[in-house]
Amino acid sequence: MTSNGLARILWAARELRAHPGSTLAVMAALVLLTALLAGGLLLSQALTATTARLLDQGPDLVVRRVSPVGWQPVQVQDAALALAVPGITAARLRIWGTVKTPDQTVTVVAADDAAMRRMALPQTLHPPAPGEAIAGQGVILSETDGRLALQGATALMTRVAQRFPSNSDLATYDVVMLHPRDARTLLGLAPVQASDLALSVFHPEEAAALMPDLIRAFPWPVHISTRLDTRKAYAAAFGRRGGLGSLLYLPAALALVLLAAAVIRQQMGDRARMGLLKALGWTGRDILALQMAKALLVSLPAVAAGLVTAYGLVYGPTQSWVGRLLLGWQTTPPRLQLDAGYAAPIFLEVGGMLLVPFLAAVLAASLGLASSDPQDLLNRGG
Repeated sequence: MTSNGLARILWAARELRAHPGSTLAVMAALVLLTALLAGGLLLSQALTATTARLLDQGPDLVVRRVSPVGWQPVQVQDAALALAVPGITAARLRIWGTVKTPDQTVTVVAADDAAMRRMALPQTLHPPAPGEAIAGQGVILSETDGRLALQGATALMTRVAQRFPSNSDLATYDVVMLHPRDARTLLGLAPVQASDLALSVFHPEEAAALMPDLIRAFPWPVHISTRLDTRKAYAAAFGRRGGLGSLLYLPAALALVLLAAAVIRQQMGDRARMGLLKALGWTGRDILALQMAKALLVSLPAVAAGLVTAYGLVYGPTQSWVGRLLLGWQTTPPRLQLDAGYAAPIFLEVGGMLLVPFLAAVLAASLGLASSDPQDLLNRGG
């Protein structure tokens, strides 16, 4: 940096210190606007990316048996019917359902060694033995000795031997994993029954094309969902819950317009001082450079602080407001660890959305000051 550039920055900082109230007000407004816009975009991206990553670990197709009275269990031998359809490479039975505890409703799933490997859980977690359970961080234990009372088709008392790690809260927060025999007993399933069928497809992108063949393969009505269907369902759920938050973008845009107008008005209030500087020998280029340096000293730190704030709110290791406000947890919400793979492009997008209009407003006002006659500026300023 040249000596003239450093001197110009120091002079700009001196002028900003002469008006601390207005300077801090503009910076605070920019911080809030940046945090609001960046936080909303980051949250939408993070939830979408994280749920997509989790769903990619699941099956390509899920088949459930239906009847006029609701869902019905499938039989062990029904897996062979699915495997007879060309393109289906694997079919596994899944045992799961929702039951109650004395304090909440939880999701019960059955798991063996193979299921634990598919879920990519830490190696420190072992499949639950009969009478034992693995519980999510949000499952409340009413018993002091670690026992958990479950009430489904029948009552079952289990001992919580392990807990899922907190970094898997988005998928396991209110989940109780049981031995398959215990899960079947709790859900009222016979030893040869399961909740649904999870299918793998040779070409996952063509999974939807196999649905008509699968429907004809079973002798009873079925409901088939694809991984893409599940992604859309989650995206729609997040969109409905986050809809109110998106309404804040309109007042944010209005606030940016008002902020730009306030900056222009402040620039116009500097006529007398700018006229004095020009009378002392400052050129129009010097005036323009000074005003832009003041704008950069205000806007760059404020936008950076807003981006850091938004990042901390969305990706902070202790954040829990997402679970409470968007995901509907009524009890203690989970501390979600969301994927942050696309934060940098969003930072660039939000920075451009705010800095470009702000600096353009300053430039437009400064051009008028830089090209005006010193005497005219002194008269109008006075």
